[in-house]
Amino acid sequence: MMRFLPCYQVVESMRLGMEPKLAAQDAIKRIARKFPDFVGAVLAINKNGLHAGACHGWTFQYSVRSPEMEDVEVFTVFP
Repeated sequence: MMRFLPCYQVVESMRLGMEPKLAAQDAIKRIARKFPDFVGAVLAINKNGLHAGACHGWTFQYSVRSPEMEDVEVFTVFP
């Protein structure tokens, strides 16, 4: 993952106007093209609090809690 800097790619894609879900998927697809057997995930969140994740090779879970929520919510991302 360090070789491809997916977090940087996600932030740069969102800076150019891409939504978090598409930005995360794009970053993961760039790695999967070169290394189809890799296992990894990335989480994206924009300045408005919109979040999404993308993964390859495994099912990824992450949790979120915002001031508008009563409790922590767990999200599952499928490859």
